Amino acid sequence: MKQSLLALAVIGAFANAAHAQSSVTVYGLLDLAYTYQNKIAKPTATDPRATDSLWSMVPGNLNGSRLGFKGTEDLSGGMKAFFKIEGGFKADTGASAQGGRTWGRATVVGLSGGFGSVSVGRQPDPLYDLSYLGSAIVPFGLIVNNVHSLNLDRLGGERTENSIRWDSPNMSGVRVSAIYGLGEEVGSSSAGSAFGVAGQYTNGPFGIGAGYYQAKLGKTPADFGITNGFDCATGGGVAGDTCVKTWSVVGNYQAGPANLYASWSHVKQPLASAGAAVAPLATVFGKGVGGQFTIAGTNNDKIDTLDIGVNYALNSQLTLLAAAQQSRANFIGASKGKLTQFNLGADYAFSKRTDVYALVANLHATDMYNPGMFNQNGGGSVGPGADNSQTAFQVGIRHKF
Repeated sequence: MKQSLLALAVIGAFANAAHAQSSVTVYGLLDLAYTYQNKIAKPTATDPRATDSLWSMVPGNLNGSRLGFKGTEDLSGGMKAFFKIEGGFKADTGASAQGGRTWGRATVVGLSGGFGSVSVGRQPDPLYDLSYLGSAIVPFGLIVNNVHSLNLDRLGGERTENSIRWDSPNMSGVRVSAIYGLGEEVGSSSAGSAFGVAGQYTNGPFGIGAGYYQAKLGKTPADFGITNGFDCATGGGVAGDTCVKTWSVVGNYQAGPANLYASWSHVKQPLASAGAAVAPLATVFGKGVGGQFTIAGTNNDKIDTLDIGVNYALNSQLTLLAAAQQSRANFIGASKGKLTQFNLGADYAFSKRTDVYALVANLHATDMYNPGMFNQNGGGSVGPGADNSQTAFQVGIRHKF
């Protein structure tokens, strides 16, 4: 009897030890905002330039709503195995996000140790990390993200499929990351492939970073980000041609309660051509003002974006937000254009998990089509059409679990 009890105790001890070496976490986030937009194109037979307003429920404004699982296993000797699977969804309708992919936000497995970490799967490129260091898309989210989602600046990075990524350990404040995505096209190692590298340095209140990313045309591109109107699967050219190049520089400084940040990006689309995007808007959007206004489409071959802002913590719960962005676009066969946006907001944290926010922004276009600030639920363009300015206001709630 004593031997049986001893055996059970030993088995239990080993079971507890094995359990202590592994961990799995279930987590998620929901974010919804009641939203108003003015001057949305609504042409009529008698007034092709007519606009109207829209009240809507916009999901995933500050952060995309998600459900995920992540975990680690201690392999001894300072090495660990880790995994992460994360799916995005639209909290207003329950529909899947990321093109309907069940786990569209991340499917990653890898190893970490003294060398840093190596991971494989569908995962963000290194430019995504830079956005957390110095970009308005972190405190303001989707309200400044239509410019970002058109990839006019690419600061938010993109998820790269069939990829392998390396992240260095923290080396006295320096961290370096690199990613390579396979195009998986028979007979060509370059078609559809993608490559990116970034580095950042943080020291006390100061941080700075820089990165580069490029993708190549292919039938099954590793980079699925839409690049200003066409993607790396359907753009002109032949397989293996470079379809997008991006350079980014970011920085921030914590001055007491104020976090100051700035970023600059330069995006080139080598495969851009004049095409239909320089046609009158009557052809492209059913509204006609001639070729004066140009959509950010396949004839946009390069664009520079400057993003500056400040987050000011009045106390432990209330933070005030302010930011401005300007994107200067170069078009083939049309005049240059620019988009300028100003944003103000406030975020109040009830706890570490729950906060409410109010945001207001204005997006103004000069010599190019204004894409508007949201394109929710697949409902088509919400830009102001022939009008060159749009204002949006949001009140929202976010909960993490």
